[in-house]
Amino acid sequence: MRAFITGAGGGIGGAIKELYLHRGYEIVAPRSSELDLSDMDAIHRWFSTHRAEFDVIIHCAGYNRPQPAAETSLEDFMKTQYVNYISLLEIVKANDSYFKEHGGYIVGIGSLYATITREGRAAYACSKHALVGLVKTLALEYGPYNVLCNTVSPGFVNTQMFQHNNSEAKRAELAAKTAINRLAEPEDVARAVYFLGNPENTFISGQDLIVDGAFMAGSYQSIRR
Repeated sequence: MRAFITGAGGGIGGAIKELYLHRGYEIVAPRSSELDLSDMDAIHRWFSTHRAEFDVIIHCAGYNRPQPAAETSLEDFMKTQYVNYISLLEIVKANDSYFKEHGGYIVGIGSLYATITREGRAAYACSKHALVGLVKTLALEYGPYNVLCNTVSPGFVNTQMFQHNNSEAKRAELAAKTAINRLAEPEDVARAVYFLGNPENTFISGQDLIVDGAFMAGSYQSIRR
């Protein structure tokens, strides 16, 4: 079994890669220096010289530059869209013949901002909403070929980037807003991805699995002391 993973250099993507390796998969995970997901021509060139025969495609790469909507340039807005979901479409198109002959799995890594949003996230929220819509459409179109397509939308994950962008106090505040009273670890997300993206999943498709420790279910509540 072969798996193609974008964003494997990050905390969540790295955990996904390690789990699939542990399960015996052959992994193809080009770094951003090898494959620029903001450049559709670069994607086409990459696949013109690499074998597009993947049983699993996992799109974990993401771009997020928070800015007020009125200050977001069209260039930056479109880069967010290209990296976060349009590139996945191009990757799937490259693998189209293999999927139609062999079946397989597509898992996109969404976000809570695929359902909700906040100030400064216009480009990012648009891209994650679109990613969920794209994957649900792929579920319909590839279902007859036994390709199961889903998204996994993490809440707040204890990655190095998250630690860098949030103080210890802010991390504790967000952890307290989950029912489980902790942040997610990258491995929590990886296990959800593998649950949907392996042959033991025989009928779950077209879903967005939110992995947030019930943050969204009770985020209106005051922080537990």
